[in-house]
Amino acid sequence: MMALQEEKDKPVHYENHHESRTVDKEPGLEDSKEIVEWKRLPGQACRIPNKHLFSLSAGERGCFCLDFSHSGRILAAACASRDGYPIMLYEIPSGRFMRELCGHLNIIYDLSWSKDDRYILTSSSDGTARIWKNEINNTNTLRVLPHPAFVYTAKFHPAVRELVVTGCYDSVIRIWKVEMRESAAVLLHQFNAHKSFINSLCFDAEGHHMYSGDCTGVIIVWNTYVNIKDLQNSVYHWTINKEIKEAEFKGIPISYLEVHPNGKRLLIHTKDSTLRIMDLRILAARKFLGAANYREKIHSTLTPCGTYLFAGSEDGRVYVWNPETGEQVAMYSDLPFKSPIRDIAYHPFENMVAFCAFGQNEPILLYIYDFSVAQQEAEMFRCYNATFPLPEKHQGQDALRSCPELTHQGSFQIGEYVHTENSSTKMQIVKQRLETVTANKNLRLTSSAPSSSQRCRLRQSNLLTADEMPHWFGFTQPGNIGIERRHYSHQVDSAPMVVALYDYTASRSDELTIHRGDIIRVFFKDNEDWWYGSIGKGQEGYFPANHVASETLYQELPPEIKERSPSLASKEKALAPQKGELKVPIST
Repeated sequence: MMALQEEKDKPVHYENHHESRTVDKEPGLEDSKEIVEWKRLPGQACRIPNKHLFSLSAGERGCFCLDFSHSGRILAAACASRDGYPIMLYEIPSGRFMRELCGHLNIIYDLSWSKDDRYILTSSSDGTARIWKNEINNTNTLRVLPHPAFVYTAKFHPAVRELVVTGCYDSVIRIWKVEMRESAAVLLHQFNAHKSFINSLCFDAEGHHMYSGDCTGVIIVWNTYVNIKDLQNSVYHWTINKEIKEAEFKGIPISYLEVHPNGKRLLIHTKDSTLRIMDLRILAARKFLGAANYREKIHSTLTPCGTYLFAGSEDGRVYVWNPETGEQVAMYSDLPFKSPIRDIAYHPFENMVAFCAFGQNEPILLYIYDFSVAQQEAEMFRCYNATFPLPEKHQGQDALRSCPELTHQGSFQIGEYVHTENSSTKMQIVKQRLETVTANKNLRLTSSAPSSSQRCRLRQSNLLTADEMPHWFGFTQPGNIGIERRHYSHQVDSAPMVVALYDYTASRSDELTIHRGDIIRVFFKDNEDWWYGSIGKGQEGYFPANHVASETLYQELPPEIKERSPSLASKEKALAPQKGELKVPIST
């Protein structure tokens, strides 16, 4: 038989598609129907943002933590002002201020979104965790979860937004049931497995496991499967899967935990200036060094694809590593922060990253990946490669392919900062600089001297610098947009020598420990404050320029200063230039 009746309804697949375009509106946005086309395609690997996009206000005292919504349309920032501690919401990608949520009475330590972006969860040192509804013209607290002490962390359960987990100063993990339509939250259960206050909580994507870290370096893995139809009974059956007590960070506070996108590894940020990514199956960890963190509560993050690891530092910089190899592939230096960088958030759909710091008038900075900037940097690198030979194999070459540097071009508005440059002018400057150094390949392109706290450490990659190129919010490969000659074959015989006037103990792996009277060969001068050289047999590194003097100047020093240094006879004899060798005078 044939169906002769005319079909009047639309196909089911059409209805479902139409519903997904109309019903699933972006919560909290005035124009929720606006379609934003993100540049990063689904499944595409993340890039390291290389161009400053804009600066956002974070109040008079800065921002402690921030997070993008799952849709990527809103950036929520827990800030501090003279009058309170608001959560500021900004529209992305425009950067337009939307509204602020007021209610907390002290520092907000943690902030997270529900999976559908309709609710925001915050935890604070005012002894509360609060839930906020993300909707237009609503700035009041929806629910308050009271605690007896500081609340350092709070998270929604990924599978059920009505379940909220908090970690507190009293070492207790609390599970709350929050019915969004009822008047009060219900405390379902408490876990007392930790012996010290809990700094961080996180879930895997499915919500089957939860990870909690405390002040003594103990991490507990929990089985947190829930039955949506029986939440209360499910929570009672949560159990400890395992306890991770590594000797390496025993007694060291855990600042932050995050599950790797593949679900099989865990990012562990501890207050010993070390980040680790641990394989949860065999409990083996890879270390990432460089970001200073001994005192403050600092968050780090992995990109959504797991390609890069970003971490803030107490020195005001942001470091980037490759989680697979452990190599540092980039560093954001010369950022305008005077305080430690507290939190970093990477956009879920765009090659965009946000940084914040907690301090007087500290802004929120957003960077984005710009292909034209990457092309320009590649062109400059080719110019330099044609002039100087590169080492046979070095990790910096891999870093360049995956992580271009920040060069500023064009004219763009960045809040209170306005930066205008002509990219062609910069290219001319670079080419002129290359021409000036062609005559002597031992010379190094050096940047304008930054302060010692912002000096370049070029231990990780060999990259191009333009010393006259203005840099204000610097993004660099490890070091400050420069080529480092460390692995090049130095012409040791012709390198100028200086004498150490004072002791200096290296504070980083790329520095040189020197003692009074040491003879140091200077390979290049990074800037007016830091030089690079060698001492003894093969020991190379950076040392402070104000701790040394040329050999001639040393002989002219007053006796009372020379008496503090050991005899130079043996050292001079060992390192004295051979007959016929030309000594190169020290020049500034």
